[in-house]
Amino acid sequence: GTAGAIVWQASFSGNWKLDDAQRLGFSLQYGQQDWSFDDPQAWGVATPWQTLSRVAVSAPYSHVNTKTGWAYTLIPGLDFARERDASSSDSFSYGLNAGVARFLDKDRMIGGGVAIWQRLDGFQAFPYVAINWKLSEHWKIANPFQVSVVGPAGLEAVWSPKPGFEMGFGATWREYEYRLAASNPVAPGGILVDSTIPVYMRAETKFNESARLNLYLGVGIGGEFEFLDANENTVSTEEHSLMPIVGLTFNGQF
Repeated sequence: GTAGAIVWQASFSGNWKLDDAQRLGFSLQYGQQDWSFDDPQAWGVATPWQTLSRVAVSAPYSHVNTKTGWAYTLIPGLDFARERDASSSDSFSYGLNAGVARFLDKDRMIGGGVAIWQRLDGFQAFPYVAINWKLSEHWKIANPFQVSVVGPAGLEAVWSPKPGFEMGFGATWREYEYRLAASNPVAPGGILVDSTIPVYMRAETKFNESARLNLYLGVGIGGEFEFLDANENTVSTEEHSLMPIVGLTFNGQF
């Protein structure tokens, strides 16, 4: 069988300067996946899950010592992810990311940290690398995403041939978990785990300092859907073939 999804995402964030060294921020993200299925034989039902939604809240804190170049970050977060009509109280994950980095100069930063999360199916911890390193006048390597319960920040090579335009080539690992509804036909009250490795390219047009548009083209490789029952036992595991990714994002500041 085949499956596809239309994904909607929106986010709001801001940060405030506490003093010359410290900043405190706030981030709110919402995402929704509207899935469609055509003869999904793997699970023996016409619609193995309904609309999936996710809300993520975090409060990034950073301390930068401009004299030594050392920077420290602490990002506590809360996630709420579920299938439509699933139990709200059983859909929360929470945790934090702690990192340290060194700015060698304004164009070269490298560091790392650890993410510690209590997810829907148990405790998880993983290390991550933080980097923003200018290789030449037109090339740099950086993290394209924020570390969160769904995975590390990834790695991206960015080419900037002229002001206002850049192209990125990157990859990361993502594992999303959703609490399933009590009426789910495969794992009532259980968990759906959707894992994949997105490999992509993007083209960005920057209209001004406050607005930019990105077009994404890519593919998800090594993908897998896993159903866990309400006791977190595996009910079904299905690998999926390469999944095309097409996306358009607009970022604005006001």
